[in-house]
Amino acid sequence: MIANGKPVQGLDIPIVKLVPRTERKVNERYKKRIEASLRAVGLLEPLIVFPLGDSYEILDGNLRYRLLLEMGVETVPCLIGAEREAFTGN
Repeated sequence: MIANGKPVQGLDIPIVKLVPRTERKVNERYKKRIEASLRAVGLLEPLIVFPLGDSYEILDGNLRYRLLLEMGVETVPCLIGAEREAFTGN
């Protein structure tokens, strides 16, 4: 896969190795909508991360990460960004 002109590698990463980059406030209605989608159809868009030592910084997907963590998910599909630059996969 190519994103921003750079190759992107996919990997299933243990959720305990993921570190949020930023926190953003979302309203409860939006959060519940995303949670319902995750429960009904699963994760449609992988998180986008950047390697940082033994962990991975989440560049895109912090809300999905928080919800998956609350749901007890142990491994998350991620795309590894070639640069530490926030971008979305879509």
